[in-house]
Amino acid sequence: MEDPTTTRSDIIAVGGAEDKENERHILWEFFRRSGGESAHITIVPAASGIPAVLGEMYTNIFQQMGAASLQVLDIRNPLEARDPDAIQKVRHSTGIYFTGGDQERLAEVLAHSDLIEAIRQQWQRGQTVIAGTSAGASALGQQMISRGYSGEPPTPAIVTVKTGLGLLPRVIIDQHFHQRNRLVRLVTAVAHYPQCLGIGIDENTAVVIQANDVMEVIGLGTVTIVDGSQLYSTVQETDADHFFRLHDARIHFLPPGSRFNLNTLSPL
Repeated sequence: MEDPTTTRSDIIAVGGAEDKENERHILWEFFRRSGGESAHITIVPAASGIPAVLGEMYTNIFQQMGAASLQVLDIRNPLEARDPDAIQKVRHSTGIYFTGGDQERLAEVLAHSDLIEAIRQQWQRGQTVIAGTSAGASALGQQMISRGYSGEPPTPAIVTVKTGLGLLPRVIIDQHFHQRNRLVRLVTAVAHYPQCLGIGIDENTAVVIQANDVMEVIGLGTVTIVDGSQLYSTVQETDADHFFRLHDARIHFLPPGSRFNLNTLSPL
């Protein structure tokens, strides 16, 4: 994890399907942490195949909440992620929200770009809260699940892990977690990268990671932690479509209100 003395802002990973019409608990929490009525929010729908639609939807939501300003950063290729005007918009944002869609598309557009570096700097300085939902949450890690099968037995091929945006360097996030039966694929991803902590987030549920690396669960579902720090597996030497052996993975189920220390890998 990062240096616990850092001043960086909160980062919020949402498991997808967050309530957008009724109580909007998770979206209100992002809005509040971004400054409330003083918030300058930038929506980044780069993961989506319908960015204009999602950009307008989230704009309407945060407008109703009373944000001071709103903008949609509709970037669709790596060239646009080098645009000085886009970078300037990020530097005036107190909150950035990555929408859902396809995390591979999002990473292809933003990874290693000037824009993601500007976002990282704003976040590390404590000036910008970052949130991502569904694909936007998966892409936050250094490693991300780009493709995978739900409800399948453990073989090395049930999950593909690629490079994400790198904001959370030793974390792999999965979303729509229990709704899509994704425990085995997250455990398999951690078996491939045991230095990473697996975080599986249910729908309408989120984790808020604070500057001291304490993570809190909010929303209506649960969060599943897969700790592979003591794990042994044969995933690397097993044929892609064969079962692999795995021992000593630690699993935590965290309901809303739970807190977890990402440095000590222990619940609080």
